[in-house]
Amino acid sequence: MTAIHRRRLLQGVGLALVGLPDCGRAQPAAGRNLRIASVTEAVSLDPHLQYFGPDRKAHRHIFESLCAPDARQHLQPALAQSWHALDDRTWEFRLRPGVRFHDGSPFTAEDAIFSLERAPRVPGGASSLGAFTQSIAALEAPDPLTLRVRTRTVAPLLPNDLSNIFIVSKRRAETATTADFNRGEAVIGTGPYRFVEWRKGFFLHLRGFADHWGGAPPWNEVRMDLIADDAARVQALLSGEADIADQLPPGRIAALQATPSVTVVDCPSNFLLFLNLDQFRQVSPYITSKDGRELPNPLLKREVRRALSMAVDRARLAREVMQGTAEPADQLLPQGFAGRVPGTLAEPHDPAAARALLAAAGYRDGWRMTLHGTSDRYSMDGPLLEAVARDWRAIGLDVSAVSLPSAEFFRRSGTRDTPPEFSVMQVGWGTPSGESSSTLKGVLATQDFARGFGASNRGRYSNPAMDRLLDTALATVDDGRRDALLQDATRLAVGEDRGIIPLIHPRNLWAVRRGIAYVPRADNQTSAMDARPA
Repeated sequence: MTAIHRRRLLQGVGLALVGLPDCGRAQPAAGRNLRIASVTEAVSLDPHLQYFGPDRKAHRHIFESLCAPDARQHLQPALAQSWHALDDRTWEFRLRPGVRFHDGSPFTAEDAIFSLERAPRVPGGASSLGAFTQSIAALEAPDPLTLRVRTRTVAPLLPNDLSNIFIVSKRRAETATTADFNRGEAVIGTGPYRFVEWRKGFFLHLRGFADHWGGAPPWNEVRMDLIADDAARVQALLSGEADIADQLPPGRIAALQATPSVTVVDCPSNFLLFLNLDQFRQVSPYITSKDGRELPNPLLKREVRRALSMAVDRARLAREVMQGTAEPADQLLPQGFAGRVPGTLAEPHDPAAARALLAAAGYRDGWRMTLHGTSDRYSMDGPLLEAVARDWRAIGLDVSAVSLPSAEFFRRSGTRDTPPEFSVMQVGWGTPSGESSSTLKGVLATQDFARGFGASNRGRYSNPAMDRLLDTALATVDDGRRDALLQDATRLAVGEDRGIIPLIHPRNLWAVRRGIAYVPRADNQTSAMDARPA
C-alpha cells in the first residue's frame, strides 16, 4: 500500500486503535479455545468461487495470500516475504521459505501460479475474482521461491489485487471442484488454522496449525457459530457460550458497554451499504404503474435516480435506524480513504425537490415498486430497507420492501450468466484496496468478465467515460495523479449519474468477553487471528 493510502487510513482509523494490544501469535495454552458468535456464515469453502465477505471471513483462517492487509489495511508480507517492480510491467515476489500446507506438503511458486490461474475461472459464483487478476499477462517461476508476474499494462496496485487471492495446494486442488471444497476434502491451506468440520447453518470448526510459519496460534480450537438472531447472539456472549460477538445490534450497545464482563471495541469502516438500480432493462421485473400495468423502466433516467437519492434521509438512517453506529454515505468511501472527493456528492434531503424532479421526468403520479434486500447479512438491514421505502413513499411512490434470507437473496441477485431478478437491491461492498478504485471496478465499471470488471455491478450501470477514467487511473503509478483520476470517476459515476445510491457507512463493532484482547478491523472481518488472551 502506498504512502498516501497509509496517511489517509491512519487519519480515519488510527485513533480508534490506539492502546489496543498487539495481535502477535503465542504458543497455544492447554485447553485454550475460542468461540465466535457470528451473524453470517460462508456460502462455500472454495476460496476462489466468489468475492463474498462471509466466505472470506472463513477462508482467511485456513488459506493465505501472497500479501495481506492488516487491521488498518496496510499491506503486509504473508506467503511472500517481499515484492518489488522489476520494470513497468513486471513484479517479482520472493516467497517465504519453509512454508507447509496443512497436509505437510511444501508451498512453492507453482502453488501460487496455479491459484492465480484458477481464481478467475471457477464457475457459479455471484462475484468473480477475475477483477483482481485481469491485469496479469503471464506468470513465471524462475525457482521454487520466486514468482514473477508480467502485466498487460502498468499495474501499480497489483500487490493489493493479489492480496485478495488465497493460495491453495496445486497437488490437492488441481482435480478438485467447489463441491470437493464444500465437503472439506480439498480444504488444504497454509493458514494458522486447519479445517475440522463445517455444518452449514450451524458452525465451522477449526484447529490450530502448530507448524504454521508464524508459530502456533494462541487458540487450540476455534468454532464460528452462526447465530443470525441479534438477541440470541448477544445472549450467547453474556452467558459465556461465546467469547466474541460480531455485528452488534445498535440497541444493545449501551447495555453491553455497561456490562463489566464485556468490552465493546469499534473502528471506522471501509464498508458501504447502497442501492443497486436496474439500469439495463426497458421493463424491470418489480416496477409497474400504480394500477399494475407494464411501465417503461423509470430507473433508466438519470433525473429519476437523482430524485430517489434526494428523497433518502441518510442522516435519519444513521441516527435513528442505526442508533448512531453509522455515518451517512455521500459517496463510495468515508473520510480518510484514497479516491474520496473532497466535500459531499449527496444532495440535501429534500422530498419536495425530489417530487418536482419526478414530475419533470414525466412521473408526476409515481409508480409501484418493490425493493429487495437481505434480512440477516448486515446490521439492521431489514429496518434500513423499510426506512428507504418509507422515504420513497413520501414522494408519491407505491413502495414495498422485501427482506430475504441472504442465501435466497444472493442466489436471485444475479451471476455472470444470469441477470438479477430484482429492480432495486440493497447490498454492501467493502473496499479491500483502501482506495475507491476497487469499488469503481467491482460495482460501477461496465461489466467485462474477461477483464474482471463489473463483477458486482448488479444494476448493470455503464458509462464509457467513467470506464476510461478508471482504466487510466489503474495504470497510473503516481499516487496524486491516480487519486485525482479516481475522484473524477467518482464524481461522474456517483455524483452526476447516480449509478448507485449510497446510504450509510456503518461502524464496525464487536463485543468480547473479559480476558480477550481484540483488534477491530476496518474491513469488518471477524477472525481468531485478531484475538488473543489478554
